[in-house]
Amino acid sequence: MNSRIINRIGIPFMFLLFLSCSTGSEYSKLIEREMATGEIHDSLLFDMKFGQYRMEFFSACWQLNQQGLVSNGPGNQTVKYKLPLSADAPLESEITLLFFGDFNDDKIMTGMDLEFFYSAWSIWNKKLQSDKLVPVVMDTLKKWYPGNDFIKVPLEKDSTHLLVKVDGNRRIVIRPIDDDRIVKAKIDDLRYVLEEK
Repeated sequence: MNSRIINRIGIPFMFLLFLSCSTGSEYSKLIEREMATGEIHDSLLFDMKFGQYRMEFFSACWQLNQQGLVSNGPGNQTVKYKLPLSADAPLESEITLLFFGDFNDDKIMTGMDLEFFYSAWSIWNKKLQSDKLVPVVMDTLKKWYPGNDFIKVPLEKDSTHLLVKVDGNRRIVIRPIDDDRIVKAKIDDLRYVLEEK
């Protein structure tokens, strides 16, 4: 089965599960507090925004591809972007980002799925495994989307946790590691998520 389909079904289910199980928790209080501010953060990547239509997303990606900034991801299921390296960073620390918009039934972008991995990843190189990448991804996302820090939100089904950052309507979730190579994250607009509940 296509992993993209599993992610589309599994991620929303997992979010609803931990939303319903977290009543009164630090997480639910954070959601209430941030939504009460009325702040709207709609920026995603490359000037893309929550609320854009699916065709606008494809058009923006096509233009970025024409500029040589992005390319097709594996199986043409995602958009691939190589994060810029600082001048003093070793080449092996290059990070690849795969991303794709998440759209509702009206073809409006309500979120974005992200996958990060070291471009030079190999199973025997312990420095390039996903557990070493999580702090780098957290720092990167905090630079791109300043505001609150990430908090740990425990999952009741097991001993794992989500890393969650909420600023106004924008929620960023880093999922528990389930792959030695990839760190999976999602940015979504709580206005749409809470509306669907």
